[in-house]
Amino acid sequence: MSPLFFYLFAAILIFASLAVVLARNPLYNVLSLVVAIFSLSCLFVLLEAFFVGMVLLLIYAGAVLVFFLFVVMCLNLNAIPLPNALQNRFRCLGTVAGLMFLSSVFLALKSFLKAQTMEPSSLRGTIESISKILFTDYLLPFELTSLLLLIAIFGIVSLAQGTLSTGKNIENP
Repeated sequence: MSPLFFYLFAAILIFASLAVVLARNPLYNVLSLVVAIFSLSCLFVLLEAFFVGMVLLLIYAGAVLVFFLFVVMCLNLNAIPLPNALQNRFRCLGTVAGLMFLSSVFLALKSFLKAQTMEPSSLRGTIESISKILFTDYLLPFELTSLLLLIAIFGIVSLAQGTLSTGKNIENP
């Protein structure tokens, strides 16, 4: 039954990711991202990485995406028509990004095939193995990420206080 769920959540993840990129309304982009992160979390649980799956679900779908949704609704973003020259630049950038994506898929498949020959670890996906790596090798990026989130919180609070104290909307000062 596990391969059926894997293919189901993988298909949902692919379609939700496409909806994130192709939707024109920013609100639909954020909601599609919630679906994509939920299905990615389910894939991690199916791969027996329970801690990573739950952290992904709680932190990203529960906190960060709610923050994104708040910002999108607060800013009231509307679609802006672009000139043809700028559209051509975006198409070229999209082509480059697509080629980079295909190369990363190729590298991921190559590393997947290499990992098939390795012996499985009994500590794979446990809190102990993740915390050991996180607090030894990646301590500085972990602390810098927490500092970045703290700065983001201060920024959104100052924006909210600025709009509440003046009584004006952000887009119409």
